[in-house]
Amino acid sequence: MNQKNLSDYSPSELIIARSEAFTRGDFGFIFDTFHSESNFRRQFSDRDNYLEFGKASLGADYEITRCQILQEQESADEGQVIFLMEMKVQGAVQQFVELAWLHREENTWRYYCGQKVPQDELPEDPQSLTFADFAKRDPSTIF
Repeated sequence: MNQKNLSDYSPSELIIARSEAFTRGDFGFIFDTFHSESNFRRQFSDRDNYLEFGKASLGADYEITRCQILQEQESADEGQVIFLMEMKVQGAVQQFVELAWLHREENTWRYYCGQKVPQDELPEDPQSLTFADFAKRDPSTIF
């Protein structure tokens, strides 16, 4: 998937590609797929600083073991993707479900913000979460 141009990705394909990039330690791809107006880019305005941070802080302690798309909806300029993420954090397996908002920028989908349901709040069947479930969550948890 990483041979595609960024403009070729659908919202769900971009989420999968970002998880694969994380697994490869390709923090440049991750940085490049954040929307320029996202909170993330406000925190990390310099690409090189993020690359250093990613390699030093994220690469060794985190391993994504599964990224599964559960639902997707798309309009002209906004995509929403619900996905299940499973990762090992310092050897311990953790799961969460996230609703990601992607906005178009320069004809390319970019990650804008997200809202997670942490492991301790997941229903018995995490794959059952829907857009309606996220609409009921506290909007202050959107990052």
